[in-house]
Amino acid sequence: MANTQLSDATHIMAYVALHANDNLKSDRIASSLNTDPTMVRRLMSKLRKAGLLLSTKGVARPTLACAPEDINLRQIYLAVSTRPELLSVDHDTSQDCPVGSVVPKVMAGYYREIQSSAEGRMARITLQDVMNDIENYQHS
Repeated sequence: MANTQLSDATHIMAYVALHANDNLKSDRIASSLNTDPTMVRRLMSKLRKAGLLLSTKGVARPTLACAPEDINLRQIYLAVSTRPELLSVDHDTSQDCPVGSVVPKVMAGYYREIQSSAEGRMARITLQDVMNDIENYQHS
């Protein structure tokens, strides 16, 4: 099963920014995601704890903690990921096998490179970039 937390959290952040003057109860945001309001509240809580989203108890008007151009996908990713590693090495391999005994170490090195590259790219994509693309798709 694919992990959609980054996509869903980015969706929430963009939705909040693009609907700043609206009533943004979790059920309204959830309908945009085709999901349960509980999941939206859970992700919003993580975004608040990471300092990316602000809200006032009892008021359905969450806001971004800073400008969309100052929030990047890496920040959102780290805020909501339960496991920040993109890929996981299988360490349960045979230590008696010449391949099984070293493949986890070899793959761990490659995975670190992939993780670093992916996070570096995420850091260069802002929420404003995502919002601009949303608006461009809506107008095309």
